[in-house]
Amino acid sequence: MITLHEAYLKAKNDRAKKGLTRLTVCRDYGEFWGFSFTHPTKDMSGCNGYSEITVNKKTGDILFFNPIMDFDLFERATPVSIEQFAEYNVAI
Repeated sequence: MITLHEAYLKAKNDRAKKGLTRLTVCRDYGEFWGFSFTHPTKDMSGCNGYSEITVNKKTGDILFFNPIMDFDLFERATPVSIEQFAEYNVAI
């Protein structure tokens, strides 16, 4: 079982390869956590039209989820406060 913090670091490391280092959204989908990262100097206000990177809670596997894939699941997701990641959510 992977913790939320471990999942966040795993997702951030993956997205950093694309220059996306600032967390804008975190959601709990039940079986996985979803994260949305953006470029550190752009204000995307948490909605960039791209898929969220997801981390499976049991396996730690990384996948991607686009809300149009399952809008009902997206609506049931629980928002997670991103303030808890503040010390790690620096734009570098």
